[in-house]
Amino acid sequence: MRLSSFLKEFIEMTKPKVWIFLLITGIAGLLFAMAITKKINPFDIIYVILYLAFGLMGSESLSNYIDMDIDKKMKRTMHRALPAGRLKPSTALIGGLILVAVTLIMSYRQSFLSFIFMFTGIFDYVIIYALLTKRRTWLNIILGAYSGGAPLLAGYTALTNHFNFIIISWFLIIIIWTPLHIWALSVKYRDDYKNAGVPMLPVIIPIEKTVRVLFIVALGTALITVFSAIVSLDFFHKYLGYLDLVMSILMSTFIIIAYFKASGNPEKNIMNLFIVSNIFIGFFFLMVSVISLIILISP
Repeated sequence: MRLSSFLKEFIEMTKPKVWIFLLITGIAGLLFAMAITKKINPFDIIYVILYLAFGLMGSESLSNYIDMDIDKKMKRTMHRALPAGRLKPSTALIGGLILVAVTLIMSYRQSFLSFIFMFTGIFDYVIIYALLTKRRTWLNIILGAYSGGAPLLAGYTALTNHFNFIIISWFLIIIIWTPLHIWALSVKYRDDYKNAGVPMLPVIIPIEKTVRVLFIVALGTALITVFSAIVSLDFFHKYLGYLDLVMSILMSTFIIIAYFKASGNPEKNIMNLFIVSNIFIGFFFLMVSVISLIILISP
């Protein structure tokens, strides 16, 4: 295999559609930290983004190695590089370990707190979620949700050593959003998960009950999002705070509407909720990044 083809397969194996969303949250945390400190350092931006990306790619690589036997049984995943045989399992294992090691070294050199969040995030995703709970309990995604919020905290603490209500509320958005995102996908691919022996919530309870649970999660996501905007009014001065509040209300309304559209016919429309949840988290943290940049460059 040519080097270019190998790199393409390896990068695709790390599921860039997944980790790019989480990288956006990490960048948002980093830019928000810069807005607080009023310090612009291009080297820090590039350095932190690199180790965030390496950590996310390494985690996905290791989880693909752990999930290889499951992926072979699922129609949605059986054509991925590892189950299809386009990459050797050792490539995913060694490549993942190297990326994780590089990430931990780089983050430790930048900030001890950032290192802690990278380490615990990787441990939660690879060990707690993928290795220990994914095949054993429907609580797997709840126990693994912390790993989704870790990049935000790692990016933020790369330049700061303290927390505030804003960053904590954003972290909670990711924690609550994660089951909404995954369980919506699990409704669509319920048979796949069942055949692979993965006890996602729609596998162990009827779809109708799962959809009712999704309402609670969608409502929680919306409420925390609006709450975070209210909290940020004191920091995002003048029009920026109100812009954040208005956009947060609109996005929260959008995700509730998507839920009700999906709940009427979940077998047909649940993927719309999944797609909207992707747009929601991506747009929210892009908005945070833009607002942080405006604060950073403003007098």
